[in-house]
Amino acid sequence: MILFSSFKENQCSLNPFKLIKQEIENFDRGQIFMVTKQKGRRMIEEIVERYRFVENNPELINKRLLSEQDITTKFVLPMLAALNWNVCKIGEKGPEVHEKAFREKIDVNKGLPDIILKSKNGMVFVEVKRPPLGERKIANLERYRDADIIALTSFEDLKVYTRYKKNKPKLRFECDFESYIGEFDQLWHILSNTDEGKRARAAYKATRKSCTST
Repeated sequence: MILFSSFKENQCSLNPFKLIKQEIENFDRGQIFMVTKQKGRRMIEEIVERYRFVENNPELINKRLLSEQDITTKFVLPMLAALNWNVCKIGEKGPEVHEKAFREKIDVNKGLPDIILKSKNGMVFVEVKRPPLGERKIANLERYRDADIIALTSFEDLKVYTRYKKNKPKLRFECDFESYIGEFDQLWHILSNTDEGKRARAAYKATRKSCTST
């Protein structure tokens, strides 16, 4: 379930939560969800600004006042919305953004990722952790065999992996939240739900196949 905060209307004109609310309200009008790269960049700027409050109030993390699900609903899902993933869309094959581990606790031990992103532009798995992410990494990719790419994030930090030789993880992109804006072109290139993102992920898969065939 997605939780919405009561942000003031004038706090941010492109608030990700407001965008998601509008998507729900406009559903019956047949309007198409679409976040352009320019709009996505502005959305990321506002999410980063909101996370600075967490950074400046470390007791929120140290006293565990922010849970893993809080990090997901308040930061990671809005970030995915800024990358053109429609967190509200439900099709015949299920939602475009599926929070499996949160809604199906009994299946967590079966190796399901926290979030599955699936559209005509491919499949991305997302693992969410409470900050700090530190030296944590994806060690075993067996549970991610269906993914084009795997993201490990606390929002404060982000690491993006692909499967490589003998299914070993290969780190493709890494940055912290302060770098999301400066590195936005690369973030969009790898993780966006666009033709550009699809081509980037397809190129990684092609590299993997060529390595495993030699």
